[in-house]
Amino acid sequence: MTWRLARKASTSVSWEEVMSQAWLLAVDLGSIAMVGVGLLFVVVWAVDRQRSSALFFAGAIAAYVAATLALSVPIDVALASTIHGVLFHLSMVLLADGLRRRIDDRLPPAATIGFVVVMAVVVWYFAYISPLMVARIITQNLGTALLLSAVMRGLWRRPLKTGLDRVALLAAAGLAVSTGVDVVVALFSTVPREITTPAQLDSYLASNLEMCLIVASAVVLPACMVALLGVTVVDVVHELRFDRDRDELTGVFNRRGFSRRAEVELGCTERCGVVLADLDFFKSVNDELGHAGGDKVLVAFARLLADNLEDGRIVGRIGGEEFAVLLPHMGIDGATEWAEAVRSRQAAQDVGFDDRVITVTASFGVAAGDSRSQLAALLDSADRALYVAKLGGRNRIAVTT
Repeated sequence: MTWRLARKASTSVSWEEVMSQAWLLAVDLGSIAMVGVGLLFVVVWAVDRQRSSALFFAGAIAAYVAATLALSVPIDVALASTIHGVLFHLSMVLLADGLRRRIDDRLPPAATIGFVVVMAVVVWYFAYISPLMVARIITQNLGTALLLSAVMRGLWRRPLKTGLDRVALLAAAGLAVSTGVDVVVALFSTVPREITTPAQLDSYLASNLEMCLIVASAVVLPACMVALLGVTVVDVVHELRFDRDRDELTGVFNRRGFSRRAEVELGCTERCGVVLADLDFFKSVNDELGHAGGDKVLVAFARLLADNLEDGRIVGRIGGEEFAVLLPHMGIDGATEWAEAVRSRQAAQDVGFDDRVITVTASFGVAAGDSRSQLAALLDSADRALYVAKLGGRNRIAVTT
């Protein structure tokens, strides 16, 4: 319930109402901004249809704006309050579900429907059966605070992988805290049971409760949605960049992605090893198993190279069956030892395809450098060592001299 519902009950304009008209302008501007943010969420979803969270955030904004408009429609106050209660809680559920979907999760449908129904029934009760404005306000804000707190608890239990995850969590936390503050203020505010007279309107407009509700709707909620829009846009950019720099088949970096990441890492490490690896007689694998079988061999080899990346290793597929690996903080001995471990695992690894099992070996060339080295020069040195390994009979390691 806001002062809009009782605006017609006042026959004179008080100082408090003048101030509320200024705050109402802020609320309206916030709603307009929210509509713009909602349209941008739709645009983001149109660019990346897999990002359903953007569509849910847009739906949350649409439901919230509709709930706000319901309070301005010239209908019975109880009916307007009930419609607002349904749309408001639907908005918060869509927001919560969007937060979960951003991390490839979702709210249970039964819990979602149950929450909206229960909240709507409580609001209806305090609108028709036992009219009490403050009870409706407490119900809506307490329900939102509990819902967002439950979602935040689930998000907190998951590893926060990036700063974006923390921004999304903080946005939800800010809204949850704001609605919680509204509940506390409502409990200790002296406001009319309902607004039916000019005096009751003036009393409500002068209350701290109205001020807190306006701040929540005009400042906190729009700020939360803007933050989530920023997070969603950056998510899309990161995914596009990931797709651009990754090899579609194996999941490791492609030549472009490897060069970009390796050059950055090379400038930050005192020493490093570079390994070039090439699958032996790969053409015969394609001839024997077909390209689908060859793809399976490539994927299995890439998994070996990228296994346990905690050492900061950068792996890229830079040719058909040729891979490059940058090993930060490793000298020539460490890089050679790592390459030997991979070579022996590859030689012992059987790959099955169409009831046939084959073993494919690999050859390795190893070079070492430091922060003053150029990536192209290191790759050239490793390539010369790889050529020596192939001439020596393959399934072996050669080190640049």
